[in-house]
Amino acid sequence: MKVQIPLLFFLISIILYSCEPEIKENERTAIEGTVIDFEGNAIPNTPIKVKTQNLLLGEGSTDNIGSFKFTSLQSKFDELTINVNTEGGNSSFGTYSIIYSNKRLQQGYNLSDITLRRKATLLFNIEKTSSENNTLNWSLQYTEPFCEIYDDEETSQNTSRCYETTSLIEVLDTTNPNFESEFFSVQNSTVQFTYQLNDAEPQTILIELTEATNFYEFEY
Repeated sequence: MKVQIPLLFFLISIILYSCEPEIKENERTAIEGTVIDFEGNAIPNTPIKVKTQNLLLGEGSTDNIGSFKFTSLQSKFDELTINVNTEGGNSSFGTYSIIYSNKRLQQGYNLSDITLRRKATLLFNIEKTSSENNTLNWSLQYTEPFCEIYDDEETSQNTSRCYETTSLIEVLDTTNPNFESEFFSVQNSTVQFTYQLNDAEPQTILIELTEATNFYEFEY
């Protein structure tokens, strides 16, 4: 049997609508706090968005003294994410997210002080200049420019992944002698570059990220 196009669109819309999170009627929650940098200075014009399952419930931004307070819709789902500086935010700073899962929604969220770290970019380059058949084992350790706080009432876990250290390990040889990439970290942090040329003892170089954009080149 052939289904008419208008009826088909109607059925699809019903399916999509049933998958969307439901909003509680006439229920709101207050979102407030302060956004500061690592030195305690206020960060104005920082966007804050409240979501559940990618549905926007409310949004606001910080004022000249870094404070924010706005009203958000309530969802029937016991899941809520508060994103700070994640979408259309200040590119000079990292991001911050608080994820509530399996947790009864509150009538108000006072987030107090939220600290954003200034971002730093490392333009990192390794170039083979020797004619010898060398093998270079190397790794890079640096701080990630974001913070994620997880609050799960069902598992009684309150964990975080906040400005953690991450690592990259690579091997360069005659078939793949060079490497070039950019890494996003935080200002006033240290990147640890460790390398081993053939069977020599491993060596470590510390790269200080003092600027918004930093350059480092290594030749072997």
